[in-house]
Amino acid sequence: MIKAFRAKSYGCLKDVEATLTPLHAFIGPNDSGKSTLLHGMRTLVHFTHDGFQQERGGWKPFDPFILDRVDTELVCDVDGATYGLRSIDNFNVKETLTRNGEASVDYDSPIGRASYFLSSDIGNASILAQLRAARLVRFDPDALRTPSGLIPETAPVNFLDDRGLGLAGVYFALRNRDDGSFAAIVQEVRERFPTVKGIRVKAVTSSEVVLEADLTNGAKVEAKRMSEGLLYYLAFAALRHLDPVTLLLVEEPENGLHPARIVEVMRILRSISEQGTQVVMATHSPLVVNEMRADEVSIITRAEAEGTKVTLMKDTANFAKRSSVYALGELWLSFADGVAEAPLLQGRDAS
Repeated sequence: MIKAFRAKSYGCLKDVEATLTPLHAFIGPNDSGKSTLLHGMRTLVHFTHDGFQQERGGWKPFDPFILDRVDTELVCDVDGATYGLRSIDNFNVKETLTRNGEASVDYDSPIGRASYFLSSDIGNASILAQLRAARLVRFDPDALRTPSGLIPETAPVNFLDDRGLGLAGVYFALRNRDDGSFAAIVQEVRERFPTVKGIRVKAVTSSEVVLEADLTNGAKVEAKRMSEGLLYYLAFAALRHLDPVTLLLVEEPENGLHPARIVEVMRILRSISEQGTQVVMATHSPLVVNEMRADEVSIITRAEAEGTKVTLMKDTANFAKRSSVYALGELWLSFADGVAEAPLLQGRDAS
């Protein structure tokens, strides 16, 4: 598990460090650096096992956001050991950025060189096991509705991109592997969406499938006409059954969901974290924060001079007194100004 993460000269982040828990949320104003922190963690974990390839139209498998700066550092603490990635100069133009698992080795990158470094007090194998893979999701209803191809029996079960493209293919794989996961999700949907009788995976061509809901009134609703709330729930429910990763990053899990469904999605994410996958999210929802503990929530702010700053909710001004009156999400909502969060952080009046 990543216990602390530091980013320097990365995107909008000047020099910031965040302490993390197995389930953790970043909250705060827009444009404060919440999503950039998630992207930095994803880049660092991905680089542990793989590299980046420049192709027409951008970087694959995703933009690491590290190759336009020569002083970038991404560092994490894994059980007392340090692992990190540092860009060190701006020559030796190449088309790939790769790593090979050796400590303190330089790598040619498209605009410079990157240094991969590892502390000496822990073996490579231990860190590699704890930073095995990262998955970032920011579900989009249009992507979730799109017909998708079939996932072969021997292929990993995963979405095709961050937006959830390939959801129907994921459910095709879950149904065909017959391990009970598909039936369990359908039962959950029946309990939470009373008008839904069942979920089907329907072939629309010889190589493409879509999701379809059977309603209690006999109607059949394809994904293109499903409610966003049902689509989002199906996507989050599937996360528990994808190929495992060590780090799951979630942007705005509250999007498109009824307040009751937000609570259920948070239960899903907590159960994922309890099964060994660290879950870190960026959110604007007090309902999400209500499902967290004070040590699991970090407030992210960004000032022009000092840059992004991270403060644990439990370390805010007058927290003990305020938390005796407010639920965690309501505390944030009542003592935040959406800019510097000064009423929350400094104890000033919210007015």
